[in-house]
Amino acid sequence: MTAARTALVGGLVADGFGNEPRAADVIVADGRVEAVVPVAQRPAAGYGAEVVDCAGRIVAPGFVDIHCHSDISLLAYPGNASRVSQGITTEVVGNCGMSPAPGNADFAGLKGIVSVIDVTPDFPWSWTDLPGWLQALDEAPTATNVAAQVGHGSLRFAVSGVATRPLTTDELETLERETEAAFDAGVLGASVGLMYAPGESGTADEFERLVRIVARHDGVLSAHLRDYVPSRQYAAIDELAEPVGKVGGRLQISHLRAVGGEDGFDGVLARIEDLRQNIDIAGDLYPYVHGHTALLQLLPPELRAAGPEAVVDACRTDPKGVAAMLRVSGYANDQIIIMKATKSPEAVGRDLDAAPGDPFDYLVDLLLANDGLVDAAMESGRWVDVEAAFRKEWVSVASDGTALDASHSASVPHPRSWGAFSRGYRYLRDLGIPIGEVVRRMTTAPASRAGLSSGIVPGLRADLVVFDDERFDSTATFAQPAVPSVGLDHVFVGGVAVLSHGEQTGARPGTLIRKGSDV
Repeated sequence: MTAARTALVGGLVADGFGNEPRAADVIVADGRVEAVVPVAQRPAAGYGAEVVDCAGRIVAPGFVDIHCHSDISLLAYPGNASRVSQGITTEVVGNCGMSPAPGNADFAGLKGIVSVIDVTPDFPWSWTDLPGWLQALDEAPTATNVAAQVGHGSLRFAVSGVATRPLTTDELETLERETEAAFDAGVLGASVGLMYAPGESGTADEFERLVRIVARHDGVLSAHLRDYVPSRQYAAIDELAEPVGKVGGRLQISHLRAVGGEDGFDGVLARIEDLRQNIDIAGDLYPYVHGHTALLQLLPPELRAAGPEAVVDACRTDPKGVAAMLRVSGYANDQIIIMKATKSPEAVGRDLDAAPGDPFDYLVDLLLANDGLVDAAMESGRWVDVEAAFRKEWVSVASDGTALDASHSASVPHPRSWGAFSRGYRYLRDLGIPIGEVVRRMTTAPASRAGLSSGIVPGLRADLVVFDDERFDSTATFAQPAVPSVGLDHVFVGGVAVLSHGEQTGARPGTLIRKGSDV
């Protein structure tokens, strides 16, 4: 589906390549950018097109979210209000080592593995393999585009279940075949999640084999590191930089940040800049200090690596011991907010100050009641480190969020799902970063990492946003997360308006972008 010929006139065009905005009109036809016309060359007779007045506004490429978890929720909420309302036109799913395929036909087990990213647990899966999942994304009438990666954790589950041992030679060869098949089906890359079972049991040999295949297909390796505490982050980065340095490929550090309140993150950033002299490495980040992940992540690796069932068994047999493990994580009561506990809805949206009795005994009770599948937001970062990362030109904005609409009630969304890009734009502008550079970090920079095209260039897809530089921002909070951004006027996907004058149109022109099809 494409729109009639459209002319976005009178705006300042930020083309996505770091150039400062220039006064020009953008002409769209057949779903693509037909021309970018300087105001001085505007034809007296007009363009013979539907006119969108962009006076006083920035016209930019649609935002590309290289790190999100809309793998399943995009199918449940194809209108994708949480993303459209902040200007995102393309999402890259399959992050943190978790994709809802392959699963070796054990999709009940795989659902448990990917539960931390699945905010729509009641949505039925219609696929039985990775090509089937991509087909479901391809056939869904969505408002936004989507591209996929395959998760190493899901690959490992398909090969060896929840085994915490090194893979055998036969299993490694099967994992390689599954990875090759995923690229043949159209994924853009692979991701690892080295704080999540079963991916955290991966070995150096395993990662080198994975990286070799990713590099051969000119894909991206997106990495949720094994550790984000600065003193341990060096080793976590080197664990993946070493195989990339050996066999090639692009390494993207997901949600690059520091946790634990420890100093030293500047040194981590300097280490990455040293690595950038020899390997292709960059990062992405959301503009918040609260993370959002499975409560299991507060437990020691030797317990959580065995998966939710093992954690539930431990909660049942040694509840005080598990409570003690949670307590030594070091978080204060008001730093932990329960975000998802399907069987305990009364707990969702509350911090531990509201817990009955001992707060960590209460967390054990929640894990027991919810089969170990509890999500929480933790205030784990510091603004000084967020600023340090965002001052690096190789760090892109990404949300770590998910496709939702205002009716969603199965969990409390992190405000990043609704506002990471608008908040990120405002944050970077407030740091004094020029408009053109901020737009680059939200468009062509993440797109190029994923292997996608982006930019306002004749011939490219007309994924476009129109916004007010001074007003564009997010007001989403933990108390009220499902709030559209302010200062965003128009969003076009493939030349079709999905947001017009700040309101969603109901159009669903989005498409699945497979490897090699993004031209």
